[in-house]
Amino acid sequence: MSTTEKGSAGSGASGPPDTAGTAGTAGTARMISAAGLPLRGLIGIAISILLGVLVWLVGLPGDGTFLGATMSDLTLPAGLLVMLGGISIVGAVSHPSRWRVVDAVVAAVLGVAGGFYFWGVGAAWAPVTGALTLVPPSVAVLSGLWLLPGVLGALVIRKPGAALFTELVGSLLEALLGYQFGFSSVYYGAIQGLGVEFVLALMLYRRFGLLPAMLAGAGAGVGIGLLDVVIGYPELPAVTKLGYMVIAVLSGALIAGAGAWGLTRALASTGALAPLASGRNAERV
Repeated sequence: MSTTEKGSAGSGASGPPDTAGTAGTAGTARMISAAGLPLRGLIGIAISILLGVLVWLVGLPGDGTFLGATMSDLTLPAGLLVMLGGISIVGAVSHPSRWRVVDAVVAAVLGVAGGFYFWGVGAAWAPVTGALTLVPPSVAVLSGLWLLPGVLGALVIRKPGAALFTELVGSLLEALLGYQFGFSSVYYGAIQGLGVEFVLALMLYRRFGLLPAMLAGAGAGVGIGLLDVVIGYPELPAVTKLGYMVIAVLSGALIAGAGAWGLTRALASTGALAPLASGRNAERV
């Protein structure tokens, strides 16, 4: 029995119902729904965060290696994968949207193009960043280059899973083409794609303008930044690692986020995206 019902029973009054109490309850429900996310969605997000933190604190079993990295080095990425993956699933379930054939075809094309793009970035990475490696945090200035296909796929397709799909197809092709870091590109691609999905899931896949695109790029920047400081530069001091993370996030927001937004607008203006929501609603991109 609610407090409103208790008050009515206690007074024995037969007057009109307590509309103020009803309005308050409805207002609370609207607040809990968090811009359209139901209560069970919020519970799902909380469970995802808890599981991710638990994986990080407990650690992965065994002392072996996986794809060239030790299990201890992969503990944080694994926790991040659990957390971001869970939250992305919650967002996707809260905004059900079926993929059409045209969505899958365009996503596949973007993924393949992204794979060749990744391969090109990898080939030019050592010559371009040679001087930057003297000061490790400065390398993160170009981190956004690795995040561009995932954000672009999300903005073009506008369906849950598009960023992850594009990043995974691209990273798999990159590995098959002979990427210098081998198969590690695949789990990098998964984390980067989930970083984009995480941000868009929080917005229930309803916002695809410049600011959401930059936030999605920043989310992917958090993923690549964490992987780099844990696996690539474990010896760096904590302050330097923090600086690297901040630069990676900013690079993701500017290069991947704003860059993908500009590319999507350019593609939409040509009519190439006409079968997709991003082409039909180009003014909202």
